[in-house]
Amino acid sequence: MWQKSASLAENEALELEKAPSLRKRFILSGAGVIGFIALIAINLVFNYSQRLADLSYDRLLLSALLQMDENILAEDGRLSIDIPWSAFSTLAQANEDRIFYRVESSVDGYITGNQNLESSPPSPSELGKPQFYNQTFSGEMIRLVWLERDVTEANIQGSVRILLGQTRLSRETMASSITTRAVQVILLIAIVAIVLIMLGSHLVLNPLHRIEELLEERQPGDLTPIKLDTPKETYQLKIALNHFMARLNKNLEQLENYTAESAHQLRTPLASLKALAENARDQTTPERQEEALEQIVQQSETLSETVTILLNQAVVSHRLQTQRLIPLDLVALIKQSCMQQAVTALRQGIHLSFESDAAKIMILGEAFSLQQMLNNLLDNAVRYSAGNGLNDQEEQLVEIHIKQDAQSVRLSVIDYGDGIADDEKKRVFERFYRANYEISGTGVGLAMVKEISDRHQGKIKVTDTHPKGATISVDFPLYIEREGEL
Repeated sequence: MWQKSASLAENEALELEKAPSLRKRFILSGAGVIGFIALIAINLVFNYSQRLADLSYDRLLLSALLQMDENILAEDGRLSIDIPWSAFSTLAQANEDRIFYRVESSVDGYITGNQNLESSPPSPSELGKPQFYNQTFSGEMIRLVWLERDVTEANIQGSVRILLGQTRLSRETMASSITTRAVQVILLIAIVAIVLIMLGSHLVLNPLHRIEELLEERQPGDLTPIKLDTPKETYQLKIALNHFMARLNKNLEQLENYTAESAHQLRTPLASLKALAENARDQTTPERQEEALEQIVQQSETLSETVTILLNQAVVSHRLQTQRLIPLDLVALIKQSCMQQAVTALRQGIHLSFESDAAKIMILGEAFSLQQMLNNLLDNAVRYSAGNGLNDQEEQLVEIHIKQDAQSVRLSVIDYGDGIADDEKKRVFERFYRANYEISGTGVGLAMVKEISDRHQGKIKVTDTHPKGATISVDFPLYIEREGEL
């Protein structure tokens, strides 16, 4: 198991304190949803309890009203009422409430009851149909039932109206009792649900803790895939971690191979440099000593060139893994590389020729890496053209062509040197492999070109130049700018 340093553990502890809690968010979100649903449920229960209380007591109020209506009599051409005891005994079931009533006719006016009780229903009345509504009377809210019907007596014309009211104390008590019990049940269910969410959050996040424990228990160099059964929600996380570790393992293997190969390649010129220095020390004549020193200078330049290219490749590898690809003008990059290589090429009697189908061709790329790739392609072409000897005009020329089609762009670097044998065309992109040891070089340049091409989704190949020479072509995907894209 990997042991953390004290400073790292302290920094992680501080970051952990500042980091938001996924479990807390989950619990708070669940509690918020449950609380919202509970408020809605309590509101619905409150309204339902009010309607249920009104429905229950309205039946008693209507029963008393109908008993009063049945006892309206006509005597000597006038209406009168003999209120039965049973009507008030029905309403007496709500022993905390007071009763108000008023009876009147359209002909005689007020008959009996509370003269101050005057009211009319909020909606248009219909004869023979009772209406229930609330109204404030004597400073308190009462429940009223209103009924108007035609008088059926032969010698009396008009209608009779009965208004019966009752305070709402019993109704409110009943509604409050129903609401209280319902709220208690709702709160109990909400508390149980929140507790279940807290327990469930632990179970839901448990696969993440298992992955964390598994990674913490590993040795520092263990980059094998995570083999752990996980639910679907964390499966993609496991796959992403496995892919990341696979890439990291591949990079480490490449680094190890690169370090071993570099050490091997540097060991030879260093040993040669030591031998040349010892030889120069042992020389007795100034002429032979000067010749030995010249060999030391040449070997030092070769070693310096090798180290520079190795460092450039390390920088390129790092940038390819860390930098995003952005739209770049390939034509501008090639022109810049031609300007950098032109002087060196001319010193060796080589002329650079550049042709392009368009003045501007865009691809997605990383500028520094592409510049290194172009410089290596041109340097390689110039080296093998110059090393061939200059006999005619063609042999003094290195051509760079860019051809564009609807989906891709092809970069071709053409030289007229000795060319590359068919059995060596695939090996020239191997690191430290050289097809011709008579020409100075490190064997790293084309390997770097292949790595950069692959990162840019390019396809690289080597073909023969006619009548002789080699052509290295790289096909890049063409970048097409979309409307509205910056």
